Amino acid sequence: MPSRTDAVQEAVTHIQAWLAHAPPPGEAIVRQAVVLRLLHAAGFDIWNPAEVVPEETNGAGHRADFLIRAGSGTFALELKGMTVTLGPRDYQQVVTYAASEKTPWAVLTNGRVWAVLDRLHQPGGTFEEHEVLRLELGREPQPFADDFALLFDPAVWRADGARAAVARVQAQQQRRLDEARILREKTPVVADVQRQFGIASFALAAQAAAEMNRITQQERDVLLGAQTPPAGDASEGSVHFTFRALGCAAQALYLPDGTWRLLAGSQCAARRRDEPGWQQFMARRDAWVADGTLRPLDNARLELTRDLDLKSASEAAAMVCVRPVNGWDAWKDAQGRPAQHWR
Repeated sequence: MPSRTDAVQEAVTHIQAWLAHAPPPGEAIVRQAVVLRLLHAAGFDIWNPAEVVPEETNGAGHRADFLIRAGSGTFALELKGMTVTLGPRDYQQVVTYAASEKTPWAVLTNGRVWAVLDRLHQPGGTFEEHEVLRLELGREPQPFADDFALLFDPAVWRADGARAAVARVQAQQQRRLDEARILREKTPVVADVQRQFGIASFALAAQAAAEMNRITQQERDVLLGAQTPPAGDASEGSVHFTFRALGCAAQALYLPDGTWRLLAGSQCAARRRDEPGWQQFMARRDAWVADGTLRPLDNARLELTRDLDLKSASEAAAMVCVRPVNGWDAWKDAQGRPAQHWR
């Protein structure tokens, strides 16, 4: 059974797909096709009006778009159209409603930006300063899906664990920022060591740079976890990419003829899909398992034992995570740029 994170990421992928070909939606579409879809994927019973309460005017005369109740955990949710920039009046509206419901928690969103507010967090005095966390639906679905699934897990709210979940998401977001900084600042350092000493592979150059105290061991681990360009690649003009999902790390080359070469050693999720449209895909995977092209690595992952040429970025990404994904956004080069940059 897919995890909550898988379900949220799949919902995000579908949302991004139609957003790419549509003008920014207004409030009604954001409500139906973004907010309710994501809450449902996270595990809330959107058809239960006792759990996802729409537009209820309370005794104080205040009303938010939704009041979300999971056991004793409650948060007010106010939504706007995607063209709206969230401003002071919007923050005041949702915080005031949360106060009238005697809950510290409020969420304000235009579908792309999700501001999480805690009324007990009062550093200054403006309503905006109640914001303790911000999630943004960007080009890459996985970080947003990871954060959303963790924070909006109904079990978290039933257990009164929202504040701990906020802290965990904050830590996740800071880790991503730190890793992005290391990739941006330290990749050129390792590349310089590799050129200067004629070292055959990026991995060996990273180890040498760490031993020379030009990068730290932690920075080396981040660099090698995010990118492992193959040594001695003979595909002139190709571009190397990485993709990480569901605990799997994969490497691929985008060849000049448009082929995507999934490289030996790449890991693929062992999950199965039985929905219509996936039968042919699963049959091919089963054949590759049978002939040894894919071998079990553990209960959740398979490992590619030889290079495998595929027709598209999305097909190569789907091999890794077994779900619909825009490969041009999912695959990243050594500088963290999506494959779309090279298209």
